[in-house]
Amino acid sequence: MTIPTVTNRKFLPTTVAAALAAMLMVTGCSKQADDTATATDTQTETAEVSNKPKTSAAEQAHIDRLLLSYSDMAHAAYKDSLDTAKLLQTAVNTYVDMPNQANLDAAKAAYKAARQPYAQTEIFRFDEGFVTTNEQRAIGSIDGWEAQVNAWPLDEALIDYVSDSYEGEYNSKDNIINSDSISVGSIKQDTSTITPELLAEMNEIGGSEANVTTGYHAIEFLLWGQDTNGVGEGAGNRPFSDYVVTDGQCTSGETVNTDASICTRRGQYLKAVTQLLVDDLTAMEAEWQPDSENTLRSDMMARKDNNGLRQILYQMGSLALGELASERMQVAFVTGSTEDEHECFSDLTHLSYANNARGIQNVFNGSYKTVDGKSVGGYGIKNYLIDTDHKDAADKLAADFKKVEDAFNVIVAKGEKEGIKVDQMIATVGQASKHGISAEEQNKRRGWIESGINSLQELTGGIENAASAVGIDNLDADAGSQF
Repeated sequence: MTIPTVTNRKFLPTTVAAALAAMLMVTGCSKQADDTATATDTQTETAEVSNKPKTSAAEQAHIDRLLLSYSDMAHAAYKDSLDTAKLLQTAVNTYVDMPNQANLDAAKAAYKAARQPYAQTEIFRFDEGFVTTNEQRAIGSIDGWEAQVNAWPLDEALIDYVSDSYEGEYNSKDNIINSDSISVGSIKQDTSTITPELLAEMNEIGGSEANVTTGYHAIEFLLWGQDTNGVGEGAGNRPFSDYVVTDGQCTSGETVNTDASICTRRGQYLKAVTQLLVDDLTAMEAEWQPDSENTLRSDMMARKDNNGLRQILYQMGSLALGELASERMQVAFVTGSTEDEHECFSDLTHLSYANNARGIQNVFNGSYKTVDGKSVGGYGIKNYLIDTDHKDAADKLAADFKKVEDAFNVIVAKGEKEGIKVDQMIATVGQASKHGISAEEQNKRRGWIESGINSLQELTGGIENAASAVGIDNLDADAGSQF
């Protein structure tokens, strides 16, 4: 099969692991060997491998089935992500070509739908240090690839207009949309022609992780605009007139532009960044095609010792603890910072949280439910634990996942049915009081987020326990930031 060419990208460094206060944490990790290992180290490792009890045929069959199910789920989830991104692209193109409120609403709905399956793929992201180097493979690792697709938070002032009160790393009035060239530090960048290639080249320009020019969140910003409500009710409210290419009718928020070229460029950016997203997801979906060679799937299937099993458990713990509980929830919860809210323009963070958690649970249960309702997988960590005589560990994890599910069901219900979004939930009592919310009510809202964080911390303990049960004593799941 033909593997699509991947647009040149830059890689984000792996998140720095640090302990969260009063949190269960796992230590040490056996990833790929350091090239500087001494001969003595190599001899020791070789001895350990040769002394390791031989895996029985039955146990090997369980591992094979687990890796096959995992790979099938990854393929299905990335295929759903690609298919829904293509629908988003159709909606975006229609909107840019004919900007009106109905088409803007349709594009926003398509964005919301596209985020559901993608958020469930983030369980597969934490593969750095596990996958084998292969120059014939189009994508080296999901963790590196993800930087161009889902990086956040972004410094929106680099892309388009922001409010006068905006405080970011990039503070020039010149941005990609309103200027033919911009300067970022000592770098002068020609932005006269907006293309997917330009946006990929500029992502994290100047070495700043906040200088995000690509991916879902750039699309989100271009559809919703900046959310100026802080921890109050309401999301971004970009008018459709921001895309009207008629002189005197083209706007940049409340500003009416006599020259409509800026709206033309805004439309070019939105189309280009959406095309790049489709290209990137096309490449990733190909990496998980059945019977493929020199792909992430073939690499995973080739590692049938406990490296593959370790990777899966590590990914579960790292998304649960370091990424979701810490970086995405605890940081925003402790600081009351809406800039650290994952979908801060659209206020769809509640769905991203829940789908991230669902992605972990999919791998545990061995079942991913596709957009059209089919179940893919068939064998998960739960099945593996039971089949290898570790039912107690499986039962503990099942109970832990029930607590996680219950906690996030509350967050989703509040966001979808009652209109109480995550930016309102994370507000401190002092912040909320400025919006007429009592201390009692705000403590209740913050409790929903805190329950989610606590359930993920407990889940990580269950994952560590399961890893230990199957002989993996030093899982070293990423623990995120310390508070």
